[in-house]
Amino acid sequence: YINAIFRPFHSVKGVASFLNLGAIRTLAHDLETLLDKARNEALPVTPELIDLILDGSDTLKAMIGQLRDELEGREVTEMLDASDLVRRIKLAEQGAEMPKQPKKLGTILVEEGVINEEELNKALERSQIPPARKLGQTLITEGMASPKDVSRALRKQAQQVTDSSTIRVDIKKLDDLIDMVGELVITQSMIRQSDTLAALGDRKLVRDISQLASITSELQRSSTVLRMIPIKQTFQRMSRLVRDLSKNSGKLINVVTVGEDTEIDRNMVDEIYNPLVHMIRNAVDHGMEMPEDRIRAGKPERGTIKLKAFHRGGNIVIEISDDGRGLNREKIREKAIRNGLISPGDALTDQEVNRLILLPGFSTAEKITDISGRGVGMDVVKQAVEKLRGKMDIQSAEGKGTTFVTGFPLTMAIIDGMIVKVGGERYILPTVAIRQLIRPDRTAYNCIVGEAETINVMGRLLPLVRLHRLFDIEPVHANPWEATLVVMEGEKRSKCLLVDEILGKEEVVIKNLGEGLKRIKGVSGGAILGDGNVGLILDPEGLFEMAEAN
Repeated sequence: YINAIFRPFHSVKGVASFLNLGAIRTLAHDLETLLDKARNEALPVTPELIDLILDGSDTLKAMIGQLRDELEGREVTEMLDASDLVRRIKLAEQGAEMPKQPKKLGTILVEEGVINEEELNKALERSQIPPARKLGQTLITEGMASPKDVSRALRKQAQQVTDSSTIRVDIKKLDDLIDMVGELVITQSMIRQSDTLAALGDRKLVRDISQLASITSELQRSSTVLRMIPIKQTFQRMSRLVRDLSKNSGKLINVVTVGEDTEIDRNMVDEIYNPLVHMIRNAVDHGMEMPEDRIRAGKPERGTIKLKAFHRGGNIVIEISDDGRGLNREKIREKAIRNGLISPGDALTDQEVNRLILLPGFSTAEKITDISGRGVGMDVVKQAVEKLRGKMDIQSAEGKGTTFVTGFPLTMAIIDGMIVKVGGERYILPTVAIRQLIRPDRTAYNCIVGEAETINVMGRLLPLVRLHRLFDIEPVHANPWEATLVVMEGEKRSKCLLVDEILGKEEVVIKNLGEGLKRIKGVSGGAILGDGNVGLILDPEGLFEMAEAN
């Protein structure tokens, strides 16, 4: 269908170029480009896009009609101006939100009760009688509206255009702005924690600095929002994927989207795409039943996959749910025992059984149809989510469906971190990976010659990782029962990190370490803390790999 629509615009462009009709050629060319992107799936075909193409078609017809009138000797007082339409098309080509078409003058006057529909139609007809006049002129000349009414309506129309206007800014400029605001946050935090400020005892100065801190925090929130875009386009791509998979699998599936206007950091859009695709594929391929199976189960023939996004706290939560067969926990448990992932005597909650499908060893080439098949590659999804400092949860009811709940931080520029001290150094651990803080007694510590040190944490033996050994630092406490242990979860396992002291929790601005330091294992970035000290942000999985290598 798009090819059929594309060809006439291409022909109009060719003829307009030959006849040197610049305005018609430009409009036809831009419409052709827009259709070409839609044809190649670079742009989703939305109702807004269809409206834009129809507006373009109508405008081209009107411009060609004016040209015909001129050739036939009829007076044309003013040629149509398509510049606003061309601007809207350009925005659509770039994937930007398309501004709405401003209401027409006649519509505004009818809504305000200045004229009625019958008077509007009569004025439109008379404005086309040579010599052609603008609608406003006709209404005033015919005594249907006063100059004041027309002027007010024109101002209202102009305001609509202003309200819908956007400005394009290079993403690097936004990143630079956010970086500078981050520096400002660090500086004001250092001032607030300064010993000199406390010694001065100047209450007014303290109040002024508190006000500065409040303004800085608001500036930080506002600047971060500048890089946010709606998740709508990502959901549209997911909807297309479901349609394709549905067609190929012979399953009948509806897609429901909720919260398309929920905003997310532009830098995260590409990062979350692959995890979402993987969850969608598993839902369609393994979670949803064939139409005949659904009918036998007393369900509607057509299944539903629901995509939902919303903000909660400082996170964006994305839920992918289906009304398919759900997880068969008994089969999952049996398979996990066969693969040596759990012991037959392990008492697991429903949630713990659900999370077994996220373990790397769960999936095998063997296919058990009684299980929804969601274990295939789901460990990869979990790794991708955690790489973005996100969390993943699974909710399922057998025979009713499954929901994957993923939560990501709204921005990649800021991290919630636990500040720990080892010797004289400070490190930042991502709180998203911290499960608990403990100070074990002597009996919980196990050390077998030739084997790794372990700590008994609620019946689980977790390997002990000594940060002071990994970074060659002299510790204050070498004995686990005198130090503090941070239980951390990586991509594939959990371990206990031994630190001297917990200094507190802090929201820090992530700083890139540069090309020379970015490949250091176990370190994902750096940050300047509120007291002015520099801390390295540690990567749990990298630390675990370092510990195992040593």
